[in-house]
Amino acid sequence: MKPTLHLFCALLALSFAIIPVGCSQGPGASLDCSKDYWVAPTGSDGGNDGRESRPFQTIERARQAVRSDPARGQCTIHVNIRGGTYSLASPLQFDPGDSGSDRHEVVYRAAPGNTQPVVISGGIVVEGFDCSTGSCKASVPGWPAGQIARQLYVDDVRAIRARSNYDPAVSVQEANPVYARTDKGYEVPLGGWAPRLEHPEWAEVVTVTQWKMMRCPLTGAPATTLTPDPQCWRNANSYPPPWNFQLLSWIENAPEYLDQPGMWFLDPLSKTLHYKPYGGTTPSRAVVPLLESLMSLVGRPGSPVRNIRFSGLQFSHATWFGPNRDGYVSDQSGNFVKGPGYLPNLNGHQKIVYSTPGNVQLNYARGITFENNVFSHLGAVGIWLGTGSQDNLVINNTFTDISSAAIQVSGVDLQVNVRANADSITSGNQILDNDISYTGRDYYDTAGIFVMFAAGTTIKNNNIRHTPWSGIAIGWGWGLLDEGGFPGMPYAKYNEWGVFTTPTVARDNRLLSNRISYFLEQLWDGGAVYINGSQGTGTENGLLLQLNVVDHKRPSAGGNVFYTDAGSRYVTFDRNVSLDNAVGIIDLGSCKTPSTWEGPGSDIILRRYGDNEFTRWIIAVLDSFDALCAVTSWKVSYGAEMGGCVPRGHLTYIDNYFFEPIRFFDICTSNLDVPVAIPDVSISNKGIQSEADVPPWIIRQAGKQ
Repeated sequence: MKPTLHLFCALLALSFAIIPVGCSQGPGASLDCSKDYWVAPTGSDGGNDGRESRPFQTIERARQAVRSDPARGQCTIHVNIRGGTYSLASPLQFDPGDSGSDRHEVVYRAAPGNTQPVVISGGIVVEGFDCSTGSCKASVPGWPAGQIARQLYVDDVRAIRARSNYDPAVSVQEANPVYARTDKGYEVPLGGWAPRLEHPEWAEVVTVTQWKMMRCPLTGAPATTLTPDPQCWRNANSYPPPWNFQLLSWIENAPEYLDQPGMWFLDPLSKTLHYKPYGGTTPSRAVVPLLESLMSLVGRPGSPVRNIRFSGLQFSHATWFGPNRDGYVSDQSGNFVKGPGYLPNLNGHQKIVYSTPGNVQLNYARGITFENNVFSHLGAVGIWLGTGSQDNLVINNTFTDISSAAIQVSGVDLQVNVRANADSITSGNQILDNDISYTGRDYYDTAGIFVMFAAGTTIKNNNIRHTPWSGIAIGWGWGLLDEGGFPGMPYAKYNEWGVFTTPTVARDNRLLSNRISYFLEQLWDGGAVYINGSQGTGTENGLLLQLNVVDHKRPSAGGNVFYTDAGSRYVTFDRNVSLDNAVGIIDLGSCKTPSTWEGPGSDIILRRYGDNEFTRWIIAVLDSFDALCAVTSWKVSYGAEMGGCVPRGHLTYIDNYFFEPIRFFDICTSNLDVPVAIPDVSISNKGIQSEADVPPWIIRQAGKQ
């Protein structure tokens, strides 16, 4: 070891003797030193110094100690966190001053030898339930007066916010005919079975249809009407039917509907939690989330936060109050509209949208690692690798019971993401060997993993199970934000959203060896993998899907297993496998309910899909609609293993194992502003009858390894 390095270690030993420091000679006579701090629920932030025998009490205090430590970046620093729940009063916030170095990270980890998990919680613990009347209640004194709660976890299980029309055996597509839709909301006929809402301003109306889900808060209008917030209602109905608020699926967060086991309601004035128990049992503990962010790592252009690792931790009990204020008017995949200025459109999409936030958020962050963590019981996106997130690693984590997507990459801000510079581009991120399940619990329109405008993303060997819409969604803009402004939607026109003369940043993304199962569990018109917009500037740097295995789409859910939608371009499919994925149907709800077509059905069908054999058949069905309604709902087969609506082309299929190896399903090619024939689609697949026809090694290598 060189004398200067000897001196450095000696100085460290003298200066920081109160905290263990180790220096040793590594390969090539380089300095290899490490340093440890300790945190425990029984520690103290005031009198302790962070030694193992005198731990801090909070992670925030340890962060402050690391930040001011001269060894940061010169030595690897471990913050060892003992098991227990760490209830946050405010989010953990990291900036460039908390960074490690390329060689010496700062590591926040579960302490070696822990026998219980390290839970980083943004919730309020509720105990002391009184269930003497058969229904349980408890006081929540720490809850902010007037705030509407959005999630509750009872004995570590997500509870059901009180709602109407709740029956797990009945599709949420079924409308309640008691309510008549008006220009301002829904009218409740006198004598109807619907209860009078004493506080309609606490409740919200929900619609679920096709690939969309929307929520609008109600106002305190007279109880004979359900009057949504006017701005939310206008925004929702800027979309054409059936993608607007023509269907009332249910009413949520009204105590009048607290009638099923597992339901709850938190009175925002009295701060009293009401819960309907299962089988007369008394809950031992509940948690109501309060913080909207558990942790953020936010740098600046040219000065990112760097080289921090999080290992063996659990991030839980965060929420998102945005829908209380603005509603949740989904455009698609967790992106939504809010505020004024949206004009009615026929495309089903708007140019300016906003993204669901992350309960863990990265912006301008590089070399950040999340490994062996649990993300559970979260009310927004689990983790968002946002603007300027580069070369980060998300590996071997568990994501489960999340209200929106588990992982979100990049964003949809046009200036930052479509025309990104070197600092703001989201690139080089790896999502490997994670287990993702039960996402989209409150926002059905979301995917398990959602990648927008990003480059060099690798998504490999993940298990993705039980998603309400698609397993993975990648891309944005329907071609209209791509170079040349391609109109990838029926009724769209070239350059409708502006003139774009350069490609987006989307390129060189890879989806490899993932196992996607049980998708489209709530909605239809999606897929195991849903692709949108151009994915590169040529096949050589386009999107590659290789050796993925997908299975068990909801049988009745119409959709394309590998869905190249809306301007999709430069995509290669190599040796992917589709198993047990039935075709499915179009399902717009029961006959003569608000979920079926409004107005002259033939006009809407022709406007959306053009004049072709498929639409003429649907129109014939609608012409005999009155007769059909006497016996059934009208439901039409929809989808295949390959397909989309107005893809741009340059799609290559090589040796994939499909039940329908040559069928490409596209009902939108008759759009008058788009060529009828899809350009440059090369299909060379293998037909199979069962899993036995697939090489076993392909099945074995897919999913978490």
